[in-house]
Amino acid sequence: MKQHKQEPGKGVLYMNDKRKEGNKQPHYKGGFTASKDIAAGEWVKMAAWKYPTQVGDLISLAEDNFQPDPNYQKPKELSKPRESKPFNDDEIPF
Repeated sequence: MKQHKQEPGKGVLYMNDKRKEGNKQPHYKGGFTASKDIAAGEWVKMAAWKYPTQVGDLISLAEDNFQPDPNYQKPKELSKPRESKPFNDDEIPF
């Protein structure tokens, strides 16, 4: 396997350069480092990004463990629009 920085909850897939057309080998190979114990049958959400590299395309993986902040409140909108000062042509000297 090619080198990459192993971090909990992240992984990587590489193009399988030994795959030949018509055989049953996978298109990509790689893995990820779990950030928690994973039970059999547990669904793990993943996110992926495709990057071109010198040795071929790389697909970077990460656990999709986004949790919205329960304390987040939308900013309050202004109750009335701001007033703008109209342009005065009399101030131009020509």
